[in-house]
Amino acid sequence: MRTLFRHTHLGLLAMFFVSVFAVLAHAQALPSALVPVPLNQRVIDLTNTLDSAAKARLTAQLAELEQRKGAQIAVLLLPSIGDATLEDFTNQLFRAWKLGRKGIDDGILLLVAKDDRLVRIEVGYGLEGVVTDLLTHRIIEEHVTPAFRQGDHTGGVQLAVDDLVLLVEGGDLPAVSETTETIQVYVVLLALIAGSVGGVLLASGKLHWRRALFAFAGLTVLLTILAAATGRSWPIYLMAMPFFMLIGGGLFGVLWQAKGALYFVLGLIGYGTGLALVDRYLMEVSFINWLAWPLAGLVVLGLYLILFAVMKGAWKHSRVAFFFQLAAVLGVYAAAGHLLELGRDGWLFAVPISSFAALFIFSQGAGGSGSGSGSSSSSSSSSSSSSGGGFSGGGGSSGGGGASGSW
Repeated sequence: MRTLFRHTHLGLLAMFFVSVFAVLAHAQALPSALVPVPLNQRVIDLTNTLDSAAKARLTAQLAELEQRKGAQIAVLLLPSIGDATLEDFTNQLFRAWKLGRKGIDDGILLLVAKDDRLVRIEVGYGLEGVVTDLLTHRIIEEHVTPAFRQGDHTGGVQLAVDDLVLLVEGGDLPAVSETTETIQVYVVLLALIAGSVGGVLLASGKLHWRRALFAFAGLTVLLTILAAATGRSWPIYLMAMPFFMLIGGGLFGVLWQAKGALYFVLGLIGYGTGLALVDRYLMEVSFINWLAWPLAGLVVLGLYLILFAVMKGAWKHSRVAFFFQLAAVLGVYAAAGHLLELGRDGWLFAVPISSFAALFIFSQGAGGSGSGSGSSSSSSSSSSSSSGGGFSGGGGSSGGGGASGSW
């Protein structure tokens, strides 16, 4: 057991130093102004320049363009880009947001750094023959910067969007295949739902396996016929539909044995479905903010409860040692905040680093609780969220085409 504890603690220590170096490397690699802004809307205003009516008008205009032509245009207003160059900043953000359709790269980013008095239009590879550098330069010089110089930022943004929409409308882009993709998604969802219901009925003893087998075969044929209407090869669906039904049946058949987990999963599915309906029929919803962050918050809360339990065990084991360990954690926090050199943000980054260190330090005085804290800290390092955003189209390839300007 001692050997197990020793190996667990060494693993925790290694992960702690890896996380510290990763944060330091991240802080040094990115420009100070390149904060992770999620692409969850077509128009993002971090300067409070656009009123709600203007923002809604622009969003509707860009959404209608994307529905007709497939091209994605995003508008970002932010106070400053810091020490980064305008071209590099915009290009990195364009690629991170993956603007445009995958394989077509028909995305455009209009970025306004208000306090820096800079503006740039970044154009994806797929539109560089339609929205040329010369045309973007004329849009900025003839429409955008004159309006900005007069203090009419809303008007300047609107003129730029109008010009870009007009150019994209005249371009020869691949047709939007939304209907085909929607049918495919619905067929897969129906297969998962049918398999889930069948798995629950089998696990509860309300459906005999022979009837389940016949229903399974019939649904496979029906869903294959429906999916084949999209024009794709039907043998693919004939193999895929049973696979998805087996996934749903196996998962919910197992969950039926643990009712608490089943209700939790059903709650998550209902919550996600509600968000999707609101996003489609009422207003744009940031799935990162409304789905991923609450889940991440629950994970963080659970990890801090584990840390509290470890600290409580260390307190009971030795109060003198507890205060020495607490001093060590505070020292880690101070060192991390100082080394990051990010000002107030650096001290915020130091909180999870010192918390991670606390799991290792306090487990030394908590006896057998060290093993549990090791596994929990390990899960914390693997549960960090990514980003993405609901508006991203999978493109984002840009060779720096577009134009910049200032006013």
